[in-house]
Amino acid sequence: MEGLGHRAQTILFLAFVLVPGVALIALSIRIVSQDRELRSKRQEDERQRIVAGARTQLAGVLESIRRDEIATELEPGESYRHAETVLAAWVEGGRLMLPWDAERDRTARQCRYWIERPDFAASIRACETGRTSDCYRKAAAAGNPVQAAYARWLWAQALESAGRAGPAASLYREVLATGPEAADEDGTPLALHAAQALISHGDVSPEVIARVNAVLLSRPWLAPLSAFLVRDIAQTLARRPDGAAAKAAAEQLQERAAAKVRTIEQAEALQRDFVRLHGLLQSRSWAVYGDDLWLVGTVGNPNGAILAVRGPDVFRRVQTPPGARFVDSRESTGLPLGAGFPGLKLALPFVSPAAVDIGDELQRRLFHLATILVVAATMFGAYLLWRDLRREMRATELRAQFVASVTHELKTPLTSIRMFAETLQMGRCRDSQTQMEYLGTIVEECERLSRLIDDVLLFSKAEHGKRAYRLLPLQPADAVYAAARALEHALSQGGYELRVSVEDGLPRVLADRDALEQAVLNLLSNALKFSGDARDIEVALYRDERDVVVRVTDHGVGIAEEEQARIFEKFYRAPAHETRLIPGTGLGLALVAQIMKAHGGCVAVESAPGEGSKFYLRLPAEPERAGEA
Repeated sequence: MEGLGHRAQTILFLAFVLVPGVALIALSIRIVSQDRELRSKRQEDERQRIVAGARTQLAGVLESIRRDEIATELEPGESYRHAETVLAAWVEGGRLMLPWDAERDRTARQCRYWIERPDFAASIRACETGRTSDCYRKAAAAGNPVQAAYARWLWAQALESAGRAGPAASLYREVLATGPEAADEDGTPLALHAAQALISHGDVSPEVIARVNAVLLSRPWLAPLSAFLVRDIAQTLARRPDGAAAKAAAEQLQERAAAKVRTIEQAEALQRDFVRLHGLLQSRSWAVYGDDLWLVGTVGNPNGAILAVRGPDVFRRVQTPPGARFVDSRESTGLPLGAGFPGLKLALPFVSPAAVDIGDELQRRLFHLATILVVAATMFGAYLLWRDLRREMRATELRAQFVASVTHELKTPLTSIRMFAETLQMGRCRDSQTQMEYLGTIVEECERLSRLIDDVLLFSKAEHGKRAYRLLPLQPADAVYAAARALEHALSQGGYELRVSVEDGLPRVLADRDALEQAVLNLLSNALKFSGDARDIEVALYRDERDVVVRVTDHGVGIAEEEQARIFEKFYRAPAHETRLIPGTGLGLALVAQIMKAHGGCVAVESAPGEGSKFYLRLPAEPERAGEA
């Protein structure tokens, strides 16, 4: 111990006094000579910090949008949940299906269904052949709103062809009042056709413009034919000299229509490029696409839904330094945002490092800092030396206690085995029943030795990470009953009464049966040892929320509250007088804690001196069964 102390003191002195002193002198020279390098590095670190912060903020904003827009299918009058969302599309058969595709647009499908019904289609063909108002009037009286609006539109066209502009305009106004759910075979709202006809005849009333705006805003997107029709209407209105107010309304309509057309064109380009882009859309990633800088990501998986948001709108929700801007790979400047945002970069202006000037002030303070560090290093070395010696003494004490405990634990059963074996060998026991009792005692003591050796070996394996657990679904009651059977003889010899209660309908747990049985057996052995004069031991198995709980209760000596946190440490035994009189190695509860940790569970205790103890093993229920429950 003295040699170890001298060597330790010398090594610690060199390691924590002389070496730090020399290192500090070298460090001071290096800091002064590399001032410029440090400034540059701090600036780069600051730039990377800004990029990392922007990446985190952007990912959070996009994740909230992704979460809210999952499986969005819009009906007329609905909109996306976020203003930044520009498109939600679906992948079917490796092809990107846009929301206005014939297979996806529910409104267009419903309109075609009503228009192409055999009875209605036959009446429309008859009207187109005869071109009589009575025929169209009868068709327009159909009960379904789509059929009625479609018949009125055709009727108005027939009247207009016949030169009856007045009645035709009246019918067009009726069609204009219909909602966007009434459309032709291509999914174009009939109200747009009516508006175009009215405007071509000089009707540019606010009602007509308002209805076109209503159709335009009924969804965040329009089918291409509808968008182009709105654009033509807006261009026609913009060319008419109908006053400043009408001209402003027409220009606003024209801007909105142009935005819809741009969205359609970029979405169709995305559809064409989807095969190339699909490789970038890994889980939780967002690829930058198009001139309008869309951010395109997946919803669920790359073969499910595709979500596109307007990049500039999302970027405004990210806090960045003045002058910073998000750019794509077409610009050479900027720092990449990482694998989660392929093709997206953050261009930063010159960023001054948020640090003090490393000049004369650093040199002046460096020597004061060196003195403080040397003193601190010396004190730290003294503390480590004291801690090392204290730890060595504690380890020596624990090893000695463990050796004494194991020796006693081995000696007691060996003495019993030898005594009963010699008695049987000498033939002093003539009674067969007594012989069976002696043999039973020998077997029990052998099992006790096996358990002791198993505890030591299993604990050693677990300490070195060599124990492998086979976690399989099992009923925890099986392990509890097996542990109870293993202690039947010891319980009966000591006059103990063991009561086991199992709640009905318990789910299975994922566990290593041998390890779980070992944990329960250790708790039962402890209850047997520390029951004192009490002879009742209880084991309860029940469910508590998502866990299955094994509770072992004794009514013995109990454990002081200040000792309860340490009883699961290896080799530790409570210092109470009653505990010291009871043999043990201090490994049982430590092994239980290791087993429960490996199973994703935990062990806990409730106890008070003289009132007994309750030990709880909590195991998570098997996930499938937990979900059913």
